[in-house]
Amino acid sequence: MYITTKPTVYLIDGLNLVRSFLYEFARSEEEVTNDFLDFLTEMSQDPRYEMHTYEVIFDGTFRPVGPLYRAGVHISFAEENSADEVIYERASYLAQTNQRVIAVTDDRGLQDNLKALGVKVQFCRKFYNSFKPAEK
Repeated sequence: MYITTKPTVYLIDGLNLVRSFLYEFARSEEEVTNDFLDFLTEMSQDPRYEMHTYEVIFDGTFRPVGPLYRAGVHISFAEENSADEVIYERASYLAQTNQRVIAVTDDRGLQDNLKALGVKVQFCRKFYNSFKPAEK
């Protein structure tokens, strides 16, 4: 799957995505998080991807990750719920209001539940690899 050309809300399981890259780069979770958020912000400003909204939901309570609103990227924390619950509820609402939504997670249980709602899902690495940085 690729990044669609139709305006879409991408609901991203932040911790899930960061941890899928953590051991590959042998860096701290904080460093990988910052790099991913910077990358996503840059991509959200690219004319090929700026029509989308990217909502990154992290498990747990607030922690410093820089600005929570960056171009088309919105960052939030699940607080007392899990990111999976927040993604499911948000995806359900968006689907019911006929908005295009794609959930980005490696959690197969969540993927199955979202597919039952008719929500498209994408694995974290496929999502990340689907971006093509602008030619310089």
